[in-house]
Amino acid sequence: MNRDWRDFKALHSNIEGAREAFEKSCETLFRKKYSDRHVSQMAVKSGDGGIDIFIGELGVEPITVIQCKFFLETFEDSQKKQIRESFSTAVNSKHFELKDWILCIPRVIDIDENSWWFKWKHKKLKKQLKKSDFIQLINGNELIDLLREANLYNQIFQIIDSQKISELHDALIPKKVIMNGIAKSNLVLFNNYSPKNEPYYLERSIDKEFINSLEINNIWLFGRSGTGKTALINRNLIQNEINYCFCDLSPISISRAEDVFVEILCTIEEKFDLQRNSDENNILKQITKLLHKSGSFQTVIVIDELGVKDHGTLQDIAENFIQLVTHFNNTSHNQDLKFVVSTISNPGTIIRNKSKAGDYFQYLCCDSWEDYSSQLFDILCKALDLNIDSYKALIVEQANNSPRILKAIIKKIVVYRDTSESTIKKAIKLTVSEIV
Repeated sequence: MNRDWRDFKALHSNIEGAREAFEKSCETLFRKKYSDRHVSQMAVKSGDGGIDIFIGELGVEPITVIQCKFFLETFEDSQKKQIRESFSTAVNSKHFELKDWILCIPRVIDIDENSWWFKWKHKKLKKQLKKSDFIQLINGNELIDLLREANLYNQIFQIIDSQKISELHDALIPKKVIMNGIAKSNLVLFNNYSPKNEPYYLERSIDKEFINSLEINNIWLFGRSGTGKTALINRNLIQNEINYCFCDLSPISISRAEDVFVEILCTIEEKFDLQRNSDENNILKQITKLLHKSGSFQTVIVIDELGVKDHGTLQDIAENFIQLVTHFNNTSHNQDLKFVVSTISNPGTIIRNKSKAGDYFQYLCCDSWEDYSSQLFDILCKALDLNIDSYKALIVEQANNSPRILKAIIKKIVVYRDTSESTIKKAIKLTVSEIV
């Protein structure tokens, strides 16, 4: 199993968690790579000299400074400014002499970004009268290669147990079935929508209602898990060519309302290449100010997968959402920027001030699959060349108006490559026991 830096972000819950873990991972890598030298992170402190990690004995000899920047999504003006400032702080420090400076990032930069990097690098080399290796860039692919060489890849990306499971799975299921069945079904039985999945997406009345509502107001979409809320949002924004900023809360461990809004703030910073005002302590005001600065007209801010079991925490989050939207609308002339919030819980059960919330949100329920499950069955089976119409009523009934369960049953049938009654009943039984 191969994982990349996007998986790394998900493993560490959110952007801030990934940033911290990225720095620790780089320290682990360089400590093993330079086992005969002193390698250490620098504790965060004002005036730390712009050091994340250093190699050498500080104050005794020239040191190598390693700057870790978790630039995963973008490499634009905001990121370039951070690079310039970090290098300037390190090269001008009065606390140490700089031997060389290494920037570590988890992405691979494109042609324009490379052009900027080398122009900036050679400008600084000329000014400092240094050779080319005085300033270095280690990108995401290079870091992964170094981790593999140091036998740290599995540890850093936490895939040792997953690898064992994958090997067991491959041993139990024939390779031919995996290639011919699952590979084809992944496109048809998609979880995350992209334009290539459009032929297998069933448009419902709620799709048109979603777009019509978005022209007028913000949207609060709710419904049971597995009813296609995320797919509905992505599909309709993509198909209608609406620009959006997607804040996925699924990997976030949420114990308090602030966890949600910290992630939203970080996502907006990445999306629009902006930085928060550190002097502002109110996180809702920070988010609002960033949205004002973004100039993001005709943009939708999507807050997805808000799944919190604690009712009190969920109420606090909902109340903060209402405050955020209210504050944004009161301080902005941008009527084209909209918010879409997705929850399992019915907002009517978690919003304390329902009359106020009703001024700003249109509520849409995604649960209505009673009249559509049979149609979805037909679309999927036709695309996969499955002749199982005689079991249609049974499968649709057991799917219980859940497209997720329906797709999971069909995927098992594809894997088994057997449409006998006993196999189909086995697929249904296993799927229901796993999902319900």
